[in-house]
Amino acid sequence: MTWQSEWRNNGARMRLESADHQYGSLPREQSAIAVAYDEIGLQYLPNNLTRMIYLASLRDCNSGVYLHPELTKRLGIQAASALLGDIHNEIFRRLLESHLSDYVCQLQDYIRYSKTDSHTMLHNWQSLQAYRATVPLQTEKIWSEIFFLNIETGIAVLQKNRLAPAC
Repeated sequence: MTWQSEWRNNGARMRLESADHQYGSLPREQSAIAVAYDEIGLQYLPNNLTRMIYLASLRDCNSGVYLHPELTKRLGIQAASALLGDIHNEIFRRLLESHLSDYVCQLQDYIRYSKTDSHTMLHNWQSLQAYRATVPLQTEKIWSEIFFLNIETGIAVLQKNRLAPAC
């Protein structure tokens, strides 16, 4: 681990402890991450890919700051952004640990959830590659590339429909 990543991790941990302090009346086992996860409704989204897309949509493309109406109002911009960034990183890590067949299933679930024509969506994802903007900002290039490869392979599998696993 480089000193920069260690510094970022320590800074994030201190910001989380600060956010935990603001939730003072919560039971000890409930962290700020768990509370924020529930508060912004991530548990209602069908899978981690959908959650990651949602979290990326909360991130301002110019500043990299995550903004959520309720969390930002209650915790302040910096603490809410740090908290949402940590959740985004955790979900990304979980996706990286997934098998390719999980990516295919999660893509299928996302298509159903978004109520978009699958042919149109897959075509747009392949040509626009908007999924590249969904990775957390401080992600190392190798992990981003693995994620992109998994998504691109999942898209290809779904385009060849007969190869898609039953999910």
